Amino acid sequence: MTDPAKTLPLSSAKSLLFRSGNLFQRGLKLSHLRMIVAMEETGQISQAADMLQTSQPAASRLLSEMETILEARLCVRGSRGIEMTNAGRALARRARSMLIEIREAEREIEDIKHGGGTVFIGAVTAAAVDLVVPAIRTVQSINALLEAHVSVGPSHLLIKDLLAGDHDFVIGRVPEDMDPRQFNIREIRSEKIRLMVRAGHPLLAENKAVSLARLAKFEWILPPPGNLMRRTIEDVFISRHLPLPHSSLNSASLLVTLSTLSGTDAIAPMAEEVTSLLSIGGMIAELPFDDAIEIKPYSLITARGHRLSPSAQLVSDHILARIEKPAP
Repeated sequence: MTDPAKTLPLSSAKSLLFRSGNLFQRGLKLSHLRMIVAMEETGQISQAADMLQTSQPAASRLLSEMETILEARLCVRGSRGIEMTNAGRALARRARSMLIEIREAEREIEDIKHGGGTVFIGAVTAAAVDLVVPAIRTVQSINALLEAHVSVGPSHLLIKDLLAGDHDFVIGRVPEDMDPRQFNIREIRSEKIRLMVRAGHPLLAENKAVSLARLAKFEWILPPPGNLMRRTIEDVFISRHLPLPHSSLNSASLLVTLSTLSGTDAIAPMAEEVTSLLSIGGMIAELPFDDAIEIKPYSLITARGHRLSPSAQLVSDHILARIEKPAP
């Protein structure tokens, strides 16, 4: 006769512990998860070993153990390193998520023990100025112990760090060469571009909107090739059948741009949110322009399957509330 207890469905905890633990019962360890992630990141057994501060023979042994446990080939060795198989990529993706969750558990417990909490945010410049900083200030007015870490940079670097678990969320854009299904994406708004010059620039004395054809004759300060803002500016010139603006200085650094603007007649494109802040000092001014330039919208992006910590969720909620608040 069948034991009734054995026919009852397992609780969610028992199901997780006993029906999903075969790999660990067969010997999969945390060291294996760390190794497969390092292998995918570096594409080399030797570099993965260096990353984990172990020897190459030990790294090869971990790889062999994983392939035995999984009964599957995880990578193919070649003259230039290793190429992950589909099984290897699948394990690396899941291993990365598990390692991030373990680290997040430690962080959340520390926040509970000590109060306050921490949040790690990556953002493009406009979003950092207009959304991230005000949201953090609001949350810190409620919880003065909140510690915020904000990285500002181009989207492709921010998204890479997001996938590595270095950011809780990013306000930016998913690069075109990445699968957007890896992310939860909440579109926010487009970036309006303003053209900035030094105070006293000769074009400001004309007191009228300047045409793009006139601007093409001046030196420009542009972000490096491949940057979305630069591509947008260049596309506008191309659509007007004008020669591309000459840029002898290519830099994404705001400090370098401001320093160069102050002593030259160059023109620099900047996000509207940034120009509103910088114009207060009077050192630079917005150039009247007879057209409008916008960059495609940025979004609030999280890694799919990753749950935000309470502190990160709180800051994210305030950012979304700021977006949805009706304009005065």
